[in-house]
Amino acid sequence: MQVIDIQNSLDEVFFGPPVPRLKLSLRKLGEIITWATAKEAGIPVALRPSCCKRPNRKLCKGELVVDLIPGTAQIHWMCPECRDEGVVTGWEGEVWDMTNA
Repeated sequence: MQVIDIQNSLDEVFFGPPVPRLKLSLRKLGEIITWATAKEAGIPVALRPSCCKRPNRKLCKGELVVDLIPGTAQIHWMCPECRDEGVVTGWEGEVWDMTNA
């Protein structure tokens, strides 16, 4: 399981990735944060974020199960297809946080 503090994935102005190779990863984490916090805030969300893993070099077609864990400020995601999972922290107050939208 991955445990990611989003603050470690941002550059010195806290907006983009510090290195280009993190761009896709940061985009996916932003999608997960936006979906979870919008759901928590009661904002209608259409589609669940899709998995981005490539088991056996083929893109996983699973949709992530994403939950904001109450009282911990952690967002947990898991793909039921490939079993990829992780937790993201440090998202509060960032551009993807919809809880105060």
